[in-house]
Amino acid sequence: MKTLTVEDGVKNSGLSENLIKAHIEFCCFLKDNGFSLEPETGDDGIGWRIAYMDECVGHTNYAEAGIWIDTCDFGGSGAADDNLKETAWAHARVCEHFSSDEKRCGCGKQPGFSKTIFGKEYKNLCFALLEFLHPGAETLDVIKKLMLLYIKEKNK
Repeated sequence: MKTLTVEDGVKNSGLSENLIKAHIEFCCFLKDNGFSLEPETGDDGIGWRIAYMDECVGHTNYAEAGIWIDTCDFGGSGAADDNLKETAWAHARVCEHFSSDEKRCGCGKQPGFSKTIFGKEYKNLCFALLEFLHPGAETLDVIKKLMLLYIKEKNK
């Protein structure tokens, strides 16, 4: 059985042609900068683990059209411009756990994590600290900048 590549996942995602191109460029950017994209299968379909130096940084799943970032190691509040900070802050993912019959984030971490993202403190964040659903080309550019800051921070 042939393993589905992340590029195949993008092409089969139902995204517009322009977004398919932007997401494939994003995947190439990750690979060109030393990240690996490893297939993983879960309840929500086939996705890919984004890793840097064997450390999980996040996940992408084109069936759900999302990118989740599991780290906030981007440097302090002086590491980014206001637009980058505000975009990261706007995508902070509050942990919602399972409630009755309704499935929420389902991470099972209670009560969530306390983290600081570019100098702003958060309580009760999910294990996927940042969530980007249906990111367009501009948002993908922001995620690229976050990944470059992550590399810089990891290689200090």
